[in-house]
Amino acid sequence: MTSWLRNMNSSAAVMRSAAALLSALSAAFSPAGFAQDATSFDAAQTALGNAEIVHAQVRVAAIYAPTNSVTIRGPHGNLADVDVNPAVADVSRLQVGDRLNVAYQQAILIHVDKLATRGVRERVETTVAIPASAGFVSSAHRVRVVATVVAIDRKNRMMTLRGPKHRQVLRASSAIPLDELKVGDSVRAEFVSAVAVELVRD
Repeated sequence: MTSWLRNMNSSAAVMRSAAALLSALSAAFSPAGFAQDATSFDAAQTALGNAEIVHAQVRVAAIYAPTNSVTIRGPHGNLADVDVNPAVADVSRLQVGDRLNVAYQQAILIHVDKLATRGVRERVETTVAIPASAGFVSSAHRVRVVATVVAIDRKNRMMTLRGPKHRQVLRASSAIPLDELKVGDSVRAEFVSAVAVELVRD
């Protein structure tokens, strides 16, 4: 374990950090900033508030120091883009291939439109600053992509999209009409990126 990586030694500490982060995320993303209507925005707020905290052992696949974010590869080979609060870790000190123990809030799918024709995959990110504890300022990303639906788990409300970077697994808010979507659909989707609340290097 390395000193510059903040280790929250108890599950209670992780949950307190997660609760504070989710509250800040919910407040930071105002209705005016979203493409969806008020009902969909409320569903997105609820999804953020109920977002599951995932604990996993992963490897670093890519590092983005300017935004203090990383792409991690999970035990089944799945990739996820994760924003990291500077209070948790300075990702510039990581190396590709490092093995990490992480706890992170899953990426939340907040809006999706099915495209009539197959669109060219693209990705646009918007950064929102979030006041954090201990004087740190964190950031989260609202991401808009044109992507292809690769898998849908309707029971658990999970969707896998293949975008211009890689596949991304997202938890769908209650406003997302999963029954109207199918594998192979081309969609314009909007999601809030995953955010780490604990990160420890092996």
